[in-house]
Amino acid sequence: RSLSKDQHVCSSSLFQEFLLDSASSVADAPPDLMTDYIEQYVRQWLRLVIRPTTWEKAHLGAAIALRHRLSGPVLSMMSLWLITHFFSMIWSLVSGRSAVVHITLDRYVTLIALAFYLGHNKGSSSRHKVRARKSKIAKADKDESFYVGQLSGEDDDHSTVASEDGDDANDDIMGTLITESLTLSSPLPQYPDNGGITCWSRPSHELFKVRSATYLENRVKTSSAPAIFQCRGVDIWITDNAERNIAKHPSVLGGKLDDEDTFIVNFLLPFANFVAYFSVPPLDQMPPHVARVWSKFVKGDQQYRDRKLKMLPIVMDGPWIVQKAVGPGTAPAMLGRDLPLQYYFSEPTATKRGVYEVDIHVASSRIARGILNVVKGHIKTLTLAFAFIIEASEEADLPEQVLATFQVHSLHLEDCPNLPAIVHDANIGS
Repeated sequence: RSLSKDQHVCSSSLFQEFLLDSASSVADAPPDLMTDYIEQYVRQWLRLVIRPTTWEKAHLGAAIALRHRLSGPVLSMMSLWLITHFFSMIWSLVSGRSAVVHITLDRYVTLIALAFYLGHNKGSSSRHKVRARKSKIAKADKDESFYVGQLSGEDDDHSTVASEDGDDANDDIMGTLITESLTLSSPLPQYPDNGGITCWSRPSHELFKVRSATYLENRVKTSSAPAIFQCRGVDIWITDNAERNIAKHPSVLGGKLDDEDTFIVNFLLPFANFVAYFSVPPLDQMPPHVARVWSKFVKGDQQYRDRKLKMLPIVMDGPWIVQKAVGPGTAPAMLGRDLPLQYYFSEPTATKRGVYEVDIHVASSRIARGILNVVKGHIKTLTLAFAFIIEASEEADLPEQVLATFQVHSLHLEDCPNLPAIVHDANIGS
């Protein structure tokens, strides 16, 4: 887990080879199943079920040492000297004479510079990969459409996150957060404001693969139509005690929550409330099959809602280890099966707007905490897109359509506000 927070280590081919070589079934996997085996192993690795051998530890340790700005060049110079000394000994044994090499100062300096270059650039991290990732980020700042990619369809609708029982590990997920006066307010800026950092945006609906009109016959998925609910904003409230039923807090969405009927997704993290808000249009403005699915979801009981609500996360830009931990973005997670959910639904009245809040208790799953730990370690360099879908299991309810989507860019948690003291209002939520 410590290695997974180092961007240079995670981007290296050596680190990826370590993960692949340690998975017993990867080597013999057919090409079309290779990705599934890799992702399965990454999750086992996050649970600490698979432990590296002594040779693997030494291999990685040497690679990390070579990556260091000081030890890398020193080790390279020592290696160069040992190679030269070895050939000198061979020459002495063959010819019976000692090998004496005279070298000019400029050539000597060139050799030293070469040693530093090899030590710094040929260690654990591949420099051209780092440059390529930086150029992608720079290009994304100029053109938001960079994040719109093409994803292949997949038939599996099952989650890539699973609840795992066991002793809780102290992941120290909280880290060091600045608790003094913070610069950002509620909601967070919308991309590209704030320099494209710690902000949110609306991703393209074409990113997300959903069940097609003929899914029950041929299991084919297709790109979704535009999201029904438009994102109103995103909040990240820093707190060591994540708040349930965040809708009752007067500070959310800059105090403008009651301006519209709103669907709320509230992630309860070990270090924050991560909240997204979406406008809910009237039923007569929704496609008929979507309005029917939404109405059944609102009127359903806990078990029905748990079976229907799905989340599809996609890592738009970020290190390899995060992409593998989160998944390829083609199989949505059945949230109610993997994580405890709580629903605080309040239908609109003549005097109050409708509020439909779903609380997702991420810390309840050890696997989810492990994935969150990896994501948090690289959060400043990530672009993450989320889609929420109500599963359509009857032909009349197909094709599926994403209910709500949002995207976050380069989150700097130290810039996010602390959760203010809450003022309870019993009239919001149910």
